[in-house]
Amino acid sequence: MTDFWNLQGVETSADMIMPLPLTQEGIRQLPNESLTQEIVDDTVQSLYPGIQLPGNINVTVIPIIPGITLFSYIRFFNAYPSVGSVDIYVNGRKVASNLLYRQFTEYLKAFPGYYRVAVFRAGTTTDPLSVSYINLIGYRIYTAAVTGLGTNVSLEMINDNRRFLQENAAYIRFVQLSANAPRMDVYLDDSLVLSDLNYREVSRYMSVAPGSHNLKLREYFSGAVLLEDPDVTVEGGKAYTIYVVGDMTDRVGLQVVIPLEGTTYLVF
Repeated sequence: MTDFWNLQGVETSADMIMPLPLTQEGIRQLPNESLTQEIVDDTVQSLYPGIQLPGNINVTVIPIIPGITLFSYIRFFNAYPSVGSVDIYVNGRKVASNLLYRQFTEYLKAFPGYYRVAVFRAGTTTDPLSVSYINLIGYRIYTAAVTGLGTNVSLEMINDNRRFLQENAAYIRFVQLSANAPRMDVYLDDSLVLSDLNYREVSRYMSVAPGSHNLKLREYFSGAVLLEDPDVTVEGGKAYTIYVVGDMTDRVGLQVVIPLEGTTYLVF
């Protein structure tokens, strides 16, 4: 039956890296020992009617038709400097393997519903760094960032709604994911554009002229320069997030990671 949809050129849930979601009741009943064992919730079939594969009651193939099928996008970001790389399991399925610090996965299609996200040191399946529960809503774009220091690890969900992007402007926002960095002011080309940015805060988008810009992060109270990047280059008609990451006690200190955001190019 999946061959029928493939012949029609239609993507299905069988092609997805993310597993099917669980119901709210199903997520509450998950046993702790199943962090790396995929769980299938039979009641999900009633929420997402698809094609039942004969011989296996737990397999449902859902066609993904643009403009009709309700789904979201999610990517994972390793902003946790205390460990070099991580593996990520969602509802027991491994969706990211050996994700290095400061790296992102690609955007993954996911159906709305409930998910359990377990983060492990790469190559291990015991003593998770964090276990989080998330609820995805349809037609949204998410970045799930693994952040924190030491044993204090959390998963921060950063939402990015679709938006109209004008070709004569670039759009940037700031997300502070350095757990021990002080509150900071953000300067662009020596002009204050954002004041008192704190850990786990997400700014609104602001429009800037396409081209190269000088970025400075200054401590909110003292004005001391925490980080300077003299060449932040952005293009018109595109959206970016400037993620502040790093460990202030490490010799490398703060860094910025500036990916192109999915709102620029993803379609539903």
